[in-house]
Amino acid sequence: MRTVLADRFELHAELARGAVGVVWRGLDRVSGESVAVKILREELRGEPEIVESFFAEAEILNAIEHPGVIGVRDFIVTDAVLAIVLEFAEGPDLREHLRLHGPLSAAEAARRCAFAAETLAAVHRAGYLHGDVKPGNLMLSGADAVKFIDFGIARAAGSTSLPSHGTPEYTAPEIAAGDSACPGIDNYALGLVLYEALTARSAYRGGSITDVLDRHLAKIPVKPAAVDAGLWAIVERLLSLDPRERGELDHIAAELRRLAPTLSERATAPIEPQLRDRGAPAPAAHSPVTPAAPALAAAEVLPPHEPSKRRGLAIAGVGVLGLLAAAAFVLFALPGTEGGGEDVADPSSTVEPAEGVEPTEPADDAETTEPADEEPSDETSAPGPQGPETDSDTPGAETDDLSDSEGGDEAPDDSNEGNQVDQFPGSDIIGSPMPGN
Repeated sequence: MRTVLADRFELHAELARGAVGVVWRGLDRVSGESVAVKILREELRGEPEIVESFFAEAEILNAIEHPGVIGVRDFIVTDAVLAIVLEFAEGPDLREHLRLHGPLSAAEAARRCAFAAETLAAVHRAGYLHGDVKPGNLMLSGADAVKFIDFGIARAAGSTSLPSHGTPEYTAPEIAAGDSACPGIDNYALGLVLYEALTARSAYRGGSITDVLDRHLAKIPVKPAAVDAGLWAIVERLLSLDPRERGELDHIAAELRRLAPTLSERATAPIEPQLRDRGAPAPAAHSPVTPAAPALAAAEVLPPHEPSKRRGLAIAGVGVLGLLAAAAFVLFALPGTEGGGEDVADPSSTVEPAEGVEPTEPADDAETTEPADEEPSDETSAPGPQGPETDSDTPGAETDDLSDSEGGDEAPDDSNEGNQVDQFPGSDIIGSPMPGN
């Protein structure tokens, strides 16, 4: 037998369970519509602060009329139950979508986050802070919109008290430092939602709660190579350490909508986050570049196969010179006696002049052979250094190096692979998550 609240709302299936409440999918017997029923946990009904916060959520949701805010259908108060009956939002929340399908395309991320920024601006104009902006609290709606589904820790904008609970990964630095909450905390969390929509990874997740909060104060994400520079500028603005530098949400929304038509509709693979120290200069983005104009011109004039052909001709030419030099050495450097082979076989032997022969003839021969002996020495030594010089000077070697450099930058496979989001500690502490959170 199914439970029925207020003789009207029939509970069908539990959707989510958090530290504060349990969310059920139900049916409004009067209207026939599906509803989401958020029920305060029984053991917490005796906690005045939590009960007050639960009532405040219903009041805030009633006060804000915007398509980006989940609608309130009813509020039930009895001795046995405290419940808020909400509009039922079809579809997954952003967190679940990213876990199952990976990042949104840059264009879709810009459009959906623009809608989220417009919704938060309306919340602020109504006099409230959301305080728990995160992918798990954003239901995907239609092709380009989102709905905020959990206002469990929302408060008046003028409140100076700190949130009693929340999610460390999306906590603004000023809250981590113990300062008062201000509207800028929602801007900061929206920046992290935009980052996560583009990468499918939470920027600050990992380690203890203290580690995560300290990281917000000291670190900021590094721009992934695949993210558009204009879109990244908005992410960095929203993640500014000073809340006053995070921009007006209406202006942020307008800038995202302006950029969206220029951005890619194709999503990337998940990207593992990298952080750098706040205040440290951002690392220079490196990406493969087109060769300089002179190199391109040379490539057009000289076909790729000709450098190797020229190198082969040069080496062949050097070889021919070496053979000619060797021939010259045999013909002119060795003494040419009529007796035959002794001098040729043993060039180091001393030739005695014959009787009656003038000593000037060997002297003439010596004068002739000395320059001949020096010339082959120079010529035959040429092929040794010539080979390496020819290899190092050829355009082919430079082309190979450039190709290796480009390949390394264009395929950062390791950085795009990682563990699933749910495997990291430091996620929701306490709260009242809605479906899929």
